[in-house]
Amino acid sequence: NTPRASNSVLLFDAPAFIDPADDTSTLISQQVFVFQDPVGDALTELTNIIKTGLALFGISGDDLSTAVERTKLFVAGGVSGQSVSVAISGCSASGVLTGTASSGLALQNVSVGTCETAAQFSGQLVDDATTTSTVFASPDIGFGVISDIDDTVKVSHVLDKIALAKATLFEDPTPVSGMPDLYATLAQTLDDPNFIYISGSPFQLYPFLRDFLETSFPETRGPIFGKNLTLSDPAGILDLLFDENDTFDFKLSQISRVQGMFPNKKFLTVGDSTEKDPETYGEAFRLFGDFIQCIWIRKVDDADNSDERFAAAFEGVPETKFRVYTDDDI
Repeated sequence: NTPRASNSVLLFDAPAFIDPADDTSTLISQQVFVFQDPVGDALTELTNIIKTGLALFGISGDDLSTAVERTKLFVAGGVSGQSVSVAISGCSASGVLTGTASSGLALQNVSVGTCETAAQFSGQLVDDATTTSTVFASPDIGFGVISDIDDTVKVSHVLDKIALAKATLFEDPTPVSGMPDLYATLAQTLDDPNFIYISGSPFQLYPFLRDFLETSFPETRGPIFGKNLTLSDPAGILDLLFDENDTFDFKLSQISRVQGMFPNKKFLTVGDSTEKDPETYGEAFRLFGDFIQCIWIRKVDDADNSDERFAAAFEGVPETKFRVYTDDDI
């Protein structure tokens, strides 16, 4: 017998910031995903799709349990029209998100009233204490860090589809050598900046990426903003994993979102040369000026690391504001 699917809620870690309309109140930029747990036939179909797709790359798929666990949210059916209440420890009110979209997603700035002074708070669903999150609070002064994940802090092999598939579906995630120590040092030298991770990966990989940051970057965790991509046909799951479309626009929109929360902070942006990080951060500087205090780009082998590319990406950005570095520089 096929077990009955039940509704679940994925509660994303969230940034907290002062309400610009009321400096005694705190807002959180909260995202949730309300979905039906994939069970039975849906998981069997997912397993077969992964096995078939990997065979095209010449990858054996004998044990797919890890791959299925990491990708099962791709076949989770979103539930629309749901309201979600989130209780935040140390805050006087619960945040209420109203009306999930047809995808099951909702992203809203919600008030949680007056909060104690702290860098982190615990969040949980009002009607389900087992569904929890971390809320990262930060004042609108000082410094912050906006970071990419894949091939910036995590070895993902974005330019090699076979290696990318193995890293995403099977292998234990590995941090880029030296980056945990570098970020821990930044946390000290920048006086406890808030870290915000903006990734071109789809939100369905959020649990996998969150666990990676919690394990490899425990001192510099932060909310993860991933692409809100939905899958109408499960057979397209591997294509979605490799999708590079709209990454520039997505990341720029998320930097704008951060700027709206912290317009008076200065941010270091860290990325790599595999996709569009140089172009994204260069455009962000041209749009927001010194809100982008500095740009660091990791030079990845086999990417377009030409002087012409970087000159175009950083047109109008002072040379003192950006740095292209190699692993030997870390």
